[in-house]
Amino acid sequence: MSVQQRVLVVDDERLIREMLSRALGAKGIAVDTAADGEEALAHIRSAPPDLVLLDLMMPKVDGFDVLEAVRADPDTRSLQMIVLTARGGQEVLQEALEAGADDYIAKPFHLGEVLARVQAHLRIAAYAAQREQQRRDDRTLLDISHRLTGRLDVQSILQDVAGMVAEVLHTERCSVVLVEQDEQVGRVVAASDDAGLTDREIALEGYPEIRRVLETRRPVIVADVTADPLFDPVKDQVARLAVRSCALFPMMEGDRCIGVLFLRSAQPWERFGERETSFGQIVANATAVAVSNARLFSGLKAESTRISHARAVVEQRLRTVQRYEDFFENSADGMFIIDARGRVLFMNRPAEVIVGQSRAEMVGRDFRSLCAGDCAGPQQLLGQLHAGDFSRRVDMRLPNARLLSISAARVPGDEAYSLTLRDVTEERRLADQLAEARDFLQSLVDATPDAVVATDLAGNVRVFNKAAERLFGRRAEDVVDTLHVSALYPEGGAAEVMALLRGDDHGGRNRITTPVRREVLDAHHRAIPVLLTASVVQVDGREVATVGILRDLRDRIAMEAQLNETQERLQESEKMALLAELAGTMAHELNQPLTSVMGYAELLQRRLAEDDPNQRPARTIHREAERMATIVRRIGRLTRYETKPYVGDARIIDLEASADDSMDGRLTDDEDD
Repeated sequence: MSVQQRVLVVDDERLIREMLSRALGAKGIAVDTAADGEEALAHIRSAPPDLVLLDLMMPKVDGFDVLEAVRADPDTRSLQMIVLTARGGQEVLQEALEAGADDYIAKPFHLGEVLARVQAHLRIAAYAAQREQQRRDDRTLLDISHRLTGRLDVQSILQDVAGMVAEVLHTERCSVVLVEQDEQVGRVVAASDDAGLTDREIALEGYPEIRRVLETRRPVIVADVTADPLFDPVKDQVARLAVRSCALFPMMEGDRCIGVLFLRSAQPWERFGERETSFGQIVANATAVAVSNARLFSGLKAESTRISHARAVVEQRLRTVQRYEDFFENSADGMFIIDARGRVLFMNRPAEVIVGQSRAEMVGRDFRSLCAGDCAGPQQLLGQLHAGDFSRRVDMRLPNARLLSISAARVPGDEAYSLTLRDVTEERRLADQLAEARDFLQSLVDATPDAVVATDLAGNVRVFNKAAERLFGRRAEDVVDTLHVSALYPEGGAAEVMALLRGDDHGGRNRITTPVRREVLDAHHRAIPVLLTASVVQVDGREVATVGILRDLRDRIAMEAQLNETQERLQESEKMALLAELAGTMAHELNQPLTSVMGYAELLQRRLAEDDPNQRPARTIHREAERMATIVRRIGRLTRYETKPYVGDARIIDLEASADDSMDGRLTDDEDD
């Protein structure tokens, strides 16, 4: 049974606390709330949660003070902390992370993002706790294994094992009960709470839980003995013993159950899940092997009629495995010796723990029988060994779902092979989770519209997203781990960016937060204008990479050019309209006096005799007036602003080029008239 994970929501706004509480509660997460930092610290110290959602800006004690206090306390410094704040900017993010935050969510936020991040960090916290518990269990199992294999004093060994199991599984009593051959009588040979107990006989008819183990050869876990019908025949005795929970694990010797590892508690167990069950059964298996070996040696000493035969058997086995035994028994990994057909010749103690089978059960069996279902790993391995290929490891899944990684080597001078087994279940599970997280982050990087290019400290490109492919016209597979970042810039451009990044003028040292304009090169070495921001990535205070974000400016520049051209056309149109209005006004104002001049000149010509000396000036006045009228008509039809050189550097309007040509016919008619 797994313990429900708990989150503490800290925010001075009641609506936010209630909204997050409802959303997290709907996901099966227990939620506590606090309205300020002082209340939050009291919650954390009294009942540490698995994760804290922490607002930065609060009265009394703010979020930064809470982060500092939590990280300073050895009991809470590993607590997962996600900060929530409406303050924007990289400076706030850096300050929060440096203060000890594990993640950062900006307000206003999307509930989906908050839930996703909370669940991700809860998984991380669970994985960390699980790994730490697994390490402690492994150390305890190794210690138990050394005790069981290092001594023949079975009584003291069993007493030590009972005490260690009770401590690790947090139970009040752990005892070892050996069962007689008829399975009617048991003997309590060790108990964690009674060092003097060595051989107390019990009638198994009063222990239905032990009889259930003998019948099923499987563990029996009872969370509440007062409610389990198994204990109905003995409920009065159980009530007097004040037993509330119990767990029993069979100690198997081949197909026979020789005893049980018996755990009792006067309080209901909060949890007794896979980890506790697996631990208890492994210890029971190892204890069974130790008891079997101790019985073998004591039997050899006690019964002289069996000494010769047993000695012959032992000596035969020793001759077969003597050369391997010291090496194998002191190995930290599980190890097997198999013959060419895959039959087990020998296995060490760690291997017994890993596969959950005793040496007596496995010797002579086909190694491939350990495999769960139809997994092909062991068969593939045997084929490789026959082919002389010892370079590749193979995986094998056990029936208990544990995943083993196996390597092999030939045993010198013998037609046999040594196999080394390593339990990689948790490693692979974590690797899958990390790969999932990596793929998620990669999808986020690929989804951004700006180009993202990350390099290691040597300048080799490590990240090149989809937008970068579009910007540079290069495929990611042709760039990542292949190109140096300098190939993406004009000569010296990458060094200039690095100099800006190391300076203090664009957002602080190791950051360019104020976008700077630069040029990059596409696959055909054509310059592309971009806006650039960048940062140096640090892990645990150590620089590991640089990342740049580039925005393509080509569309923006084209739009600006088009806008400028449109503005120039508009200005030209306004100028032409003004010119046409001015020309029309001038033509209108000049037409009236010109008409009068031409009329009087023509009247004067008619009144003067042909030989009158004034006739010539009159004709000149009339001709020049007509010429002036032509010019006025041209001014009246101006539609363009065209100029021509005049005197020196001066220019004047070119009436012929600026006038509307469509008026030429009309002008000619007017002139003829």
